[in-house]
Amino acid sequence: MTPGAGVRYPAPVSESLLRVRPDDPEYLRLAAAEAAFWRAAHPYGLETIEARQQPGPVDRYTNEQYTGDPRVPWHRTIARYGRFRRGLMLGTSGLGLEAEILATNPDLHLTFVDLSEGPLVRRMAQLGARFPGRVAVRTADLNFLTLDVGTYDLVLSRASIHHVTNLEHLAAEIARGLQPGGWCFLEDWVGEPRFAFAPEKRRAFEVLYDRNLASQPGRRPGLRFLDASDLSPFCGVRSDEILPVFGRFLRQDFVRWAGALTVPLMRARPLDGVTLPPPPPLLRALDAVHRSICRALGRPVPAPRIPGLAALLETLAIGDRMLVPAGLIRPGNAFAGFRSTA
Repeated sequence: MTPGAGVRYPAPVSESLLRVRPDDPEYLRLAAAEAAFWRAAHPYGLETIEARQQPGPVDRYTNEQYTGDPRVPWHRTIARYGRFRRGLMLGTSGLGLEAEILATNPDLHLTFVDLSEGPLVRRMAQLGARFPGRVAVRTADLNFLTLDVGTYDLVLSRASIHHVTNLEHLAAEIARGLQPGGWCFLEDWVGEPRFAFAPEKRRAFEVLYDRNLASQPGRRPGLRFLDASDLSPFCGVRSDEILPVFGRFLRQDFVRWAGALTVPLMRARPLDGVTLPPPPPLLRALDAVHRSICRALGRPVPAPRIPGLAALLETLAIGDRMLVPAGLIRPGNAFAGFRSTA
């Protein structure tokens, strides 16, 4: 799908809030590329990973940071904040997560908004069938989204707002679209734009990574950080500004952090070309049997057990908890709750 073929670009409420305009040729080119990037489920996207693997140690650490319980992810806490009836999901994430939101909020009708029609088709086919009458979709560009006044008591987004350039416009529209007392929950990357980690964060990650590497004979220290060439055109364009901008238009209730040093683990490669050492043969065989059984039963497959990985993740989590509150490195991901100011 290309912009103009199903995507609505209405006149914005206030043009003074725009960083990019809907008639800019370069923006339209990039928007078309962004929509194409997400049309099919990306092999490393949240939707694919969720269906393929069970939660692992990073998920448990993140849950503990967000909710205080390693077994409870952020989206399962939504029902604690009210009995929601009309919700808006900005962007799409994982079908399982979205199904849990609908299941744990039984009165909720949820409208999904996305630039690309592919994820919306999948939502209607799967969630629409499972929750009849409670799912709707809307193809629209979040950079130019317009909402009717006081329409929603709940607005949600996971890992989508960091793709938005017109943050001020979107935040203003959310504030306009929320009912008095309504909630907006975000779970997103709020670290460095385009995942270009600051020198101090790179150094902290390298020190902790090399410390773990010292226990592995024959390994050579050093890392190569990935550039932005594998990212979608809009990924992380203004990620570090999300929370301050939303705080200008909505009342921030809470912010909880995670992932400052665990996310770099996915954006770096060892210079010696070796990943963590493979498990011994017996453990590999047991893992293979377990994973085959999960596939046969249609269940998410557990991540392979890799010696040294748990210790590395624990070290990175400790670094997160020490360095972010001290202001020495930027946070990574955040779970934040905002309320309508009306």
